Amino acid sequence: MPAAQRPPRRDQGSSGTGTATGGIGVVLLVIACCALPGLIAVGALAGIGGALGNPWVIAIAAFFLATMATALVRYLRSGRGDCCPPENRTRTKDREV
Repeated sequence: MPAAQRPPRRDQGSSGTGTATGGIGVVLLVIACCALPGLIAVGALAGIGGALGNPWVIAIAAFFLATMATALVRYLRSGRGDCCPPENRTRTKDREV
């Protein structure tokens, strides 16, 4: 009986973490690209309020931050945040186009 061939041994140092780390990095880059301008504006407003010692300006910055977070959650839950929009298909008498 011939001996069964074993698959080549996988390198113990390479466990696929590079691919996962790259994927997470790409996702964080996309999030930063879209949210970073708003976060910078809110951070600057809060920093100005902190430098002036004005709690009203800090409260306004917190309000804008909460508004951004709420809008993001509502957008993602609505289903419009999907990567692929549904295709628009028109039906003819005997076939789909």
